Amino acid sequence: MVQKGDVIERTVAKMELSQQKKKEVVEYILQHKPYLLGSAFKSTRIRECCNVLKFRDYLNGEQRLYGANFCKYDKFCLACSTRRSIRMIQRFEQWIQQYRLYDKHWYHITLTVRHNSSQSLKTVMDKLCTAKGKVAKRYRNWKRPEQKTKSFMNNFDWLICSIEVTQSEKGWWHPHIHILACSDKKLPTKVIYLFGKRIELNEDLQNEWHEITKDSYQVSMREITVTDGYFDRKGIGEVFKYAVKFSTLDVPHLVELIELQHTRKYHFFSTYGIFRGWKLDSKPTDEDKNFVEKTLEYFEDEYIQTEETEQTVEISQKKAIDLSEVVEQMEPLSI
Repeated sequence: MVQKGDVIERTVAKMELSQQKKKEVVEYILQHKPYLLGSAFKSTRIRECCNVLKFRDYLNGEQRLYGANFCKYDKFCLACSTRRSIRMIQRFEQWIQQYRLYDKHWYHITLTVRHNSSQSLKTVMDKLCTAKGKVAKRYRNWKRPEQKTKSFMNNFDWLICSIEVTQSEKGWWHPHIHILACSDKKLPTKVIYLFGKRIELNEDLQNEWHEITKDSYQVSMREITVTDGYFDRKGIGEVFKYAVKFSTLDVPHLVELIELQHTRKYHFFSTYGIFRGWKLDSKPTDEDKNFVEKTLEYFEDEYIQTEETEQTVEISQKKAIDLSEVVEQMEPLSI
């Protein structure tokens, strides 16, 4: 039986739910859209993802998920998409320190487009990405003399943009843009109430978004806290979390979104300014502790402990990320 320490117990519970979701998605794809899996090799890797988990129990009482056989196909796999998001947040933390970006004002912006229940996901995505492209063009060209239209986005030095796709309570597709932006200026915002919800926004941004889309005015913009050693993970997490909302989409709709991503027509994540073209580096960590390593394997819908070894040799410069942080920040799985 699994020995249930705090980290082990929470991790195993979330991973078992992730495994069940993955199983449902893969089986549906194999039945309806097998070409999405590409090859038997890819299908096998997805099926085997996180089937083996390695935990370390340190003498100081710390527990950590140290190793797992991730498939890295984050479009299909909740565990891998969450791991990717955490690595991006870690990379962001490094850049904050490297470029002293905590001295600037930071804002979280959300942009949506008007649509209705009769429109397909592709139709709404085309409209959203066309508008996003116009905003990006204005931002890139604002220093050029021939650029006559000055965008509100010119107030920002750097931008990180992502697209998230959810469904409304009525079952409508709801793709929207999250933007993380920083500026030397403190920009004005005001609070309004729209459809009973409290929204903070900037009127200039709202007017420009309406001008670009011709019919959409739903935007939000709020200042978030970024200081030396601390930042508002809620606002930043909205930008870095993955496009797929695994916990709110049923399997057919989830696969429909995966199929749309498969076309590679849309850029779900983009960066501008100093963040342009950034890469996700592995974060080296130093390990100088003795520990007991426990190996768990997934078998018949549950994890079973199969091995336990004691490690007393010092390890240095081991490239890894703290995988327990990945599990802690996995979205709740309401499946």
